[in-house]
Amino acid sequence: MSVPRRGRVVLLVLDGVGPEIVVPDITPTLRRLAETGGIAPVGGLAELVASTGPNHATLLTGAPLAVHGVLANRVFDEQGRTVNDPQVQVPTILTRARVGGRPCALIASDPDIIVTVRGEEADLCWPDRAQRAADSPKYVPDARTVDRLVTALDEEYGLVVAQLQEADSAAHLDGIDGELAVDAYRRLDRAVAHVVEALRPAWEETLLVIVSDHRSENLVHDEPVRLAEALAGWANVIEDGSAALVRPVPGAHQEVMWRALACEGVDGIGALDHEHLVAWAQPGRAFGREGPIRLRAVHGNVTTRPCLTLVAGGHPIVASLAALIRRSPPPLRLWAGVAGEVLGV
Repeated sequence: MSVPRRGRVVLLVLDGVGPEIVVPDITPTLRRLAETGGIAPVGGLAELVASTGPNHATLLTGAPLAVHGVLANRVFDEQGRTVNDPQVQVPTILTRARVGGRPCALIASDPDIIVTVRGEEADLCWPDRAQRAADSPKYVPDARTVDRLVTALDEEYGLVVAQLQEADSAAHLDGIDGELAVDAYRRLDRAVAHVVEALRPAWEETLLVIVSDHRSENLVHDEPVRLAEALAGWANVIEDGSAALVRPVPGAHQEVMWRALACEGVDGIGALDHEHLVAWAQPGRAFGREGPIRLRAVHGNVTTRPCLTLVAGGHPIVASLAALIRRSPPPLRLWAGVAGEVLGV
């Protein structure tokens, strides 16, 4: 794909929403952007595990899980111990932009993302380390994030990456079609309108890419899928919603796969790299070890891979990207390369 001229790139991640939220009565701004730019009709394609950490890592590196190393929200180290804050092992588009002389910003409601993608390598990283230490809730309210995002859009950043969290949190609490979630979708749409307005002065040079990192689905069975119990003695397991990262003991891959497939509630299992497998649950189910699962919606498995994907802006590349994503679901790893081309880095 040829890029007619260098421009500005804004990557906006609406955490946890699927393409189905783009409807006129709930998200009119997104609907208008889809009509004037372009939208992937059935969404793009997130990685499996379909969770926040691995898919932000893929989005910003352009690499698959086995290359950037963030296989799930939590991973195993070389000794098999659990690592709660994995980080990408290859450069991100943020690093490439900064090194290439295009100032860049990362602004996130979920501070864990900053750790995952080594966000402090950006020229602007918000919230910064001091703010993250001072804030007591895990997530920054989206309203604060949008305020900081709009301020950044008035500054000289060639690349701006932002993430908004509240729709994902609302769906976990109330289901993807619950009142809390629908209210969150409406707020997201108003936030997008605010962002578009801030971009108007530089619209003709801007590529705006709006994606999600995964969708969610309602939990229909609160009894957990007990994969760890089924694989005891054969593999270590880290549950990640409706997916699970599996590390077999040496030589046990085939046995682990057979045992996993025989476990009630498991839909499938496959290789991530030479020593890790990923198992996924049947739609509407989630992995766990304790009592009933209290969440109303979950993600991680195959049916939560379709992710919102929309392009807009006045940069000439928008038309060709719109045609591309209408033809087939674009993988999340596409966008780091596209951003690099538009930025000229």
